[in-house]
Amino acid sequence: MPNIKTQAHAKMLQEMNGEHSGAEDAIHNWLCDQDDETLLQGILKEGSTIKGAMKYCVSQAEKQKTGNAAMVDDQTVFSWVRKYFVSDDQVEVENTPAVVTVAAKSAPKVKVESKRKETPKKTEELEQLSLLDFL
Repeated sequence: MPNIKTQAHAKMLQEMNGEHSGAEDAIHNWLCDQDDETLLQGILKEGSTIKGAMKYCVSQAEKQKTGNAAMVDDQTVFSWVRKYFVSDDQVEVENTPAVVTVAAKSAPKVKVESKRKETPKKTEELEQLSLLDFL
């Protein structure tokens, strides 16, 4: 299996060296983490590409559209990616214009500073006696 995985990674890397979107990056990263031999063989099939998987996912999301938008969770999208690569038949890919947004793993943490004015401390609070002062 390491040989087929190496071959699949090499094929994907060659495609990713060209111009690609953030969504294609997300698909590529997910595929690189997979060990399923059937999926890896599907990646190596002639004509199977990450761009093709992306188009397939967009066409599937279009079918779930309500109004002018569709929201699809990652698990569903990756199941479509898998279906695209492992299907024996050429899966139906429609050319649909779409805007793809990739969910962030975690939102960056932003430090918010308070603009509250500090109240001056009373002199009683400022003068603290020490036990050593009495010696």
